[in-house]
Amino acid sequence: MVPTSVIILLFLAAFFLNGWQYYQIDPKRRVLNLRFALMAGATIGAIGYPLINAYDPGDRHASWLFLALGLFWLATAYYLLRRMPPRETY
Repeated sequence: MVPTSVIILLFLAAFFLNGWQYYQIDPKRRVLNLRFALMAGATIGAIGYPLINAYDPGDRHASWLFLALGLFWLATAYYLLRRMPPRETY
């Protein structure tokens, strides 16, 4: 079973990385933005996993699933960080 703090830290790191990118680019359509959706998903993941874990604490499959999801979220945030436009265009 994966510790809850590791999973929550992955989602929080992804949230802050996406949040920094979101406010650096400052798009015209604020809500219809991939980074906004990833920030919302990271928030749901960070809050949702402890709730699911409290409902069924013996479920090991959920912890591995949320660990994979948190790693995917963080990897996507890092990928989008590397694909950010140059500073002169935003």
